[in-house]
Amino acid sequence: MSDQENVQWHEQKLTLLADKALFWPAKKALFVADPHFGKTATFRRSGIPVPERTTQDDCERISQLLSKTKTKFLIFLGDFFHSRIGKTELVKEILLHWRQELPDLEIHLIRGNHDLSSGDPWPELKIKCHTDPWTFSTLECRHLPVEQSSKPYLAGHIHPGFTLKGKGKASIRAACFHINHSKIILPAFGSFTGLKNVSPIPGDQIFMTNGNEIYEVPFQ
Repeated sequence: MSDQENVQWHEQKLTLLADKALFWPAKKALFVADPHFGKTATFRRSGIPVPERTTQDDCERISQLLSKTKTKFLIFLGDFFHSRIGKTELVKEILLHWRQELPDLEIHLIRGNHDLSSGDPWPELKIKCHTDPWTFSTLECRHLPVEQSSKPYLAGHIHPGFTLKGKGKASIRAACFHINHSKIILPAFGSFTGLKNVSPIPGDQIFMTNGNEIYEVPFQ
């Protein structure tokens, strides 16, 4: 196991990163799904005591990936924010500081279902927002997966996870990339997000990740 896996998909080399992102080397593009910035702030405003570090931590994770990959384009596949009440002054301050450190980076957002209710990012973040779907080069970028699309696409929304069962009652459950001929569903990037188990069919590929290492699940 390593912190990345290269896959050939529609004649393109794509790199799956253990830290729940996808990099397209030929285009210098990094794809991130479902960061849900401000989710802990939403819980705190509702009176639920949860740590406030996740937005800062997730911004630092993205910055590390950008540095590692030398990315020119950062593309969020929806749900940039979790909710409108989570767009606090502290969250704004963290995100603006993060953006100021990356003045030359071009950032795009495909609006997800949470973005439609929370509103677009603050203008100072200089993020170009698009209606789902949006085409980048030869790939379609979506938030919501669809049964049929005219182009192969990347999407989020599902927060895919997979349970690997061992002997007896032993099992491991983790986030995953779910790949087939028509689509790649990315794991949720946000630290404070849940998982929904996916059910692959013959021909699908599953790459599980614990955030540090990525592993292709072998199917017989």
